[in-house]
Amino acid sequence: MTGKLIIAGKIIKKYKIPKNNIDDLNKKYEGAKNHLMSYGPRLAGRIDSELDLLPIIQNTTIFNKLCDCLHNYIKAELKYGCSPVLNVFIKEEDISIGGKVPITTVITKDAIKEKGYNLNIIGCWVNDMMEGEYNPPHTHHNNTGYSVVLFLKIPKFINDAKDPHKFKDGMLGFFSREGEELIWAQPKVGDFYVFRADHVHCVMPFKTKKPNEVRRSMSFNFVLEPPKNKS
Repeated sequence: MTGKLIIAGKIIKKYKIPKNNIDDLNKKYEGAKNHLMSYGPRLAGRIDSELDLLPIIQNTTIFNKLCDCLHNYIKAELKYGCSPVLNVFIKEEDISIGGKVPITTVITKDAIKEKGYNLNIIGCWVNDMMEGEYNPPHTHHNNTGYSVVLFLKIPKFINDAKDPHKFKDGMLGFFSREGEELIWAQPKVGDFYVFRADHVHCVMPFKTKKPNEVRRSMSFNFVLEPPKNKS
């Protein structure tokens, strides 16, 4: 997994996940969604269906491929030196929605090079967006750690914009250089974006050619843990 590097004030990397892995995740989600809890109270989106995927994500064929991408992204952070402190590790019980997050351990670049790190996924959910729904400009996880977006289903959008440059329906937008411009990502099934949790982004609403078609994406946040001491 090498991915495509995008610089938009902060590093973004785009990877391509094979269709069979996407199909497996969609199938397992469809089979489990009636029993999954809502993740919506923690999120910013104007979206009715935001379900907690954490209970089943490790049982999918896609999981190891996603983790490979996360490690590759961390290598890019080290190579390009976009942040003096790569991450902090926080315990789940320390997270307070809308408030400050207590920092328990700071991991610097040198510490990662010398000792390695462990990835810890904190929160994983699926957004089933319908026509007219959207995600306003926001960050993730109290600006701590990293986040991802994986596209699982994309409907056919109605493009009724009179001027072509105005058509941004259903797109994922990353704010660059403190909001001076937007980098737009056209959603395609299998596209997997990894970025810093403090990178402001948004998702545009859309109109669909067929009623009740879904624009489905999966997201999660992850942080780096210090390696556990060997006994």
